[in-house]
Order: sequence, then structure tokens, then C-alpha cells
Amino acid sequence: MRIGELEKRSGASRHTLRYYESLGLISALRRDNNYREYSLQTLQDLGFIQQAQSMGFSLGEIGEILKAQREQQLDCAQGAELVSRKLVEVEQKLADLQQLRDYLRSEKLRLEASAAEQKPTAAG
Repeated sequence: MRIGELEKRSGASRHTLRYYESLGLISALRRDNNYREYSLQTLQDLGFIQQAQSMGFSLGEIGEILKAQREQQLDCAQGAELVSRKLVEVEQKLADLQQLRDYLRSEKLRLEASAAEQKPTAAG
């Protein structure tokens, strides 16, 4: 399939597809007319890339996974290490977000109390 069809089927823009190709995340065959031709595997790879990004994996990490898969070198130990590193990152983000949430809650209460004190009372 050509880039236009891949764009429609994957939801990724041409710019994104070309960028992924420059990073080696996807590849295309070049025809005699210099058009890019993509395989169904490329469409599957794009689905994986999009899913992995939505879970917080960087393009570099995704590239490592795809490379290992393509070379059939991804073993369980490597997979466990990758997941373990990502889990540490996620747990740190959660801790940071919980700290931010606690701060925002206390700041909201402080501001609401201050606003209540500043309201004029109705004179009888």
C-alpha cells in the first residue's frame, strides 16, 4: 500500500510516517517510480507504536522493542527488564501526581476559605 492508504488506515499523518521511517521504526520499499510501498506488517507495527506510546513508552524504547522483535532476539528476561524500568517510571509519575493533587487540594481549600472571609455580610 502507498503512503496515502497507510495514512488512512493507521490514522498517522504522512509527516509522522516519514518521521517514523527516518527513525527506523517502519520501513518502505521504494518502487521504480520512487513511490514508497508499505506492507501489512508496517500497519501492524504502527498499531504497536501507537499503543506503546499511549502507555508511555518513548520512541527510543519502542525502537528497541521493534528491533529485538525483528531480529527475534527479544527474550523474556529482556522483556521483564523493560517492563520493570517502565514500572519504576510509572510509579514515580504516580507519586509526583499524588503530591501535586495534595498540594492543589490544600491550595483550593485555602483559597475558598479566604474568599469566604472576604464576602461582605448583608446589613439588616
